[in-house]
Amino acid sequence: MQLGEKIPLGLTFTDSNGQQVQLADLIDRPTLIVPVFYNCRTVCNVLLGGLSSTLPKMRLTPGKDYQVITLSFDPTETVAMAAHSQRTFLTATRTDFPPEAWHFLTGEQENILKLTDSAGYYFYQEGNDFVHPTAAFIVAADGTIVRYLIGQSIPPITLTMAILEAAEGRISTPISKALEFCFTYDAENRRYVFNLLRVSGTVILLTLGSFFLFLFFSGRKKKS
Repeated sequence: MQLGEKIPLGLTFTDSNGQQVQLADLIDRPTLIVPVFYNCRTVCNVLLGGLSSTLPKMRLTPGKDYQVITLSFDPTETVAMAAHSQRTFLTATRTDFPPEAWHFLTGEQENILKLTDSAGYYFYQEGNDFVHPTAAFIVAADGTIVRYLIGQSIPPITLTMAILEAAEGRISTPISKALEFCFTYDAENRRYVFNLLRVSGTVILLTLGSFFLFLFFSGRKKKS
């Protein structure tokens, strides 16, 4: 991982309209970068599908507070494939999510590798498939990597906090992880609520664990 490092904003890619775009012209606010390959039929689709579900649940404005860049790391993939993926996953949001806030890019191998290497995102081709991590990362407006998001599902509170960190230029800390644990997203009321059951359950387990450890070590001292 390359937390605190900057991605090279001078790199040029091709968007879903076939236009050449430079990262420096796209990244002017907190940006979630999602490396995938569009022909993937497994984890990439699961990741993007989950993102389509997560984005509408956030209480942030796409295109204003943040944006998303999905980049194919397969240099053979085409503009048509990027456009198809954009239509698919924008439709999956079931909202009027602005297309200009979710870019789908393709590019040449040299630029792809410069970007992924700068982020510590490594992959390799195996036959017609790719072996790669299921991960995304958040960068600030100046390209600084502030957080990695690992796994096929990104909860709304996790993405929201990462975007807020990027807006302030803060690198992810254990405190933000603790806050995510203590709060859950209420989809019906579109807000974050304190998860009393989770926190109290954890406190009880820790207390019981400490009590049993106390009894165990007290017993050993008496035997001695």
